[in-house]
Amino acid sequence: MSQSHSRFRFGAPSGGSLSIGPPGPVPPVVKALIVVNIGVHLLTHLTSAEGAIQALALIPPRVLGHFEIWRLVTYQFLHAGAWHVALNMLMLWMFGSELEQRWGGSFFLKYYLVCGLGGGLIYTLVRAGSGDPTVGASGAIFGVLMAYGMWFPNRVVLLGFLFPVRVRHVIVFLIIVELLQGVESTGDGIAHAAHLGGMAFGYAYLRWWGAGGLGGLPTLKSVKRAYYRWRLRRLQRKRFGSGNGNPTFH
Repeated sequence: MSQSHSRFRFGAPSGGSLSIGPPGPVPPVVKALIVVNIGVHLLTHLTSAEGAIQALALIPPRVLGHFEIWRLVTYQFLHAGAWHVALNMLMLWMFGSELEQRWGGSFFLKYYLVCGLGGGLIYTLVRAGSGDPTVGASGAIFGVLMAYGMWFPNRVVLLGFLFPVRVRHVIVFLIIVELLQGVESTGDGIAHAAHLGGMAFGYAYLRWWGAGGLGGLPTLKSVKRAYYRWRLRRLQRKRFGSGNGNPTFH
């Protein structure tokens, strides 16, 4: 198997000690996202929060019926309250910083926005008939959590700042909880479909489309090579047969 760039390797070994937060300074894209999210939250609540929500929040009928597709992006930067934005930005700092340090800012930003967009798209399709506005960066944040679990599955984190748990177990637990709550439709005001959508799009992007992911979609070159190998083997079978004692090609 070919080796990808070191910043895209999975399964980094877990460290021997526990720490709160990522090592080193906050990388630039994570820092910019935190500043923008907090800034937008303060600006909207100092001016007209209701006006911003009506114009920029994710409202499925407005996206599907009126093609207001910008809402799939803008909803990510609006939050319902101080605790909402604070928790999302804390998770972004804790789990996004190390990913950006490995991937680089450009790839991390692209991934973050893809997860947020995917979360919004899944939520829009699942709740197509709901006119309730949805806001928050949680779709993108859950995508970041998925990526962290893929790169550092054995890393130990403090669940609830108390219990040491491996990241892969946290991810499985989150998926199960979100699925159960989404199916039960608890009416808790949480966009579980957006969370699951962010994780699903993040996984798919890293596995098939993102550079250095787990796998890759076939390129034109790889398809051509496979076709020529198949033709060569076919010609060899026609000429030499496939029984015992026939030439073996390496």
